[in-house]
Amino acid sequence: MSKKRKQYLWLPYLAKIKNGRQEVRFSYKGGDLKIAWQDIHAIMIYGHTVPLDQDFLERCAFWKVPVVIHRRNMPRAVFITPTLAPDQNNILVKQILFRESAKKRAYLARRLLLAKFKSMAWLYPISYNPFYRVTSLEKMVNFEAWHARQYWQLFYKKLGISSWRRQKGNIVTFSLDAVSKFLAAIFLRWVLYHGLSPFHGFIHQPSDYPALIYDLMEPYRGYFDKVVFDTLKEEDLLGEKKEVALGAVINRIKEFLDEKAYVNATRQVVTFNEIIHGEVLALRSYLLSEAPRFVVPLPGRPNGGRPVKAGYKLYGHKAGITNFWPETREIADKFCAKIASNA
Repeated sequence: MSKKRKQYLWLPYLAKIKNGRQEVRFSYKGGDLKIAWQDIHAIMIYGHTVPLDQDFLERCAFWKVPVVIHRRNMPRAVFITPTLAPDQNNILVKQILFRESAKKRAYLARRLLLAKFKSMAWLYPISYNPFYRVTSLEKMVNFEAWHARQYWQLFYKKLGISSWRRQKGNIVTFSLDAVSKFLAAIFLRWVLYHGLSPFHGFIHQPSDYPALIYDLMEPYRGYFDKVVFDTLKEEDLLGEKKEVALGAVINRIKEFLDEKAYVNATRQVVTFNEIIHGEVLALRSYLLSEAPRFVVPLPGRPNGGRPVKAGYKLYGHKAGITNFWPETREIADKFCAKIASNA
C-alpha cells in the first residue's frame, strides 16, 4: 500500500481559519477545506487574507509546514518558516563553507544551470555545452541571462502575446509568477526538512530572501513553464480573468507533481514531487561528501550503462521487479513525449 501523499495547499483569498489540535479548516474563495495537519506539505496563500494568529503559526512550526503569502502587487512573497533544527552532521556549516568557496560555488551553479537548459530544450534547445572550460560564475550568469531572453521571447511569441517576462500586468507573467511562489513553498519544505538554510544560495546572490529555493528551482523551470504554456493554450485562457486562469494553471501543476517519470541517476520511477525532494537529497549528499559529484535528478529514458554513483536514492520504486523495465520504458516515453510536444 503506497504512502498517502501530503497535500500542497493553494488558498486564494483566505477568509477564515479554524485551528484544531490535529486538524485545521480553511474557508477561502472557491470552497472550504478540512485537513489533518500531518497531511499538509506546504501552504501558499494568495491575495488578501485574514490575520494569521499565533496559534496557527505555532502549529505550522510544530508540523514543519512552510507558508508563502503572495499578492499580485507585491514584488516579493512573504515566507514564514519554522526554525532550523540542530543537525548532527552540521550540514549548515558545510553549506556556508561551500558557498564561500569560489570553485565549489561555480561547480554547483554549472550543474544547476546545465540542468535548467535541458529542461527548457522543449522550446529553446542548446546543442553544445556553453560552460565548457568556464569557471567564472559571472560568465555563467551572463550566459544564463542571454539564454533567458531568447527563451522568453519565443515563449511569449508562440502564445501570441506582445510582451516579455518581466513586464507585469499580462496574464502569462501573472500565472508564471504565482506558480513560482506556489512551487517555492514545496521546495522550501524539503530544504527545511533536511536542515539546510533556504537563504544561502549558490547562484542567486542576496540572502534577504530564500536564494537556495530559487537555485534549486532552476533545473525544473522548463518543465513547469511547459505546464503553464500548455494550460493557457489548450484551455484557451488568455482571454479569461486572471484568477480563473491561475486556478486552472495551479490545478495542472498539482497534477504534474503527481506524474511519474524515470530518473536515470538512480534508476527509479518516481513522481515529480519526489524528483524535487531528490534534488535536495543530492545537494545534501554532495555537501556531506557522501557523493563525489552533485548529481541533479532529471526525468529521462533508460540508457543502459553502469549505474551512476549519485550518493542518494529517491523515494520511489527501484529496479529489480520482474516487469520494471518494460513499464519504466513506457512511463519514460510517455513523460518525454509530453515534454517534447511541439509548442
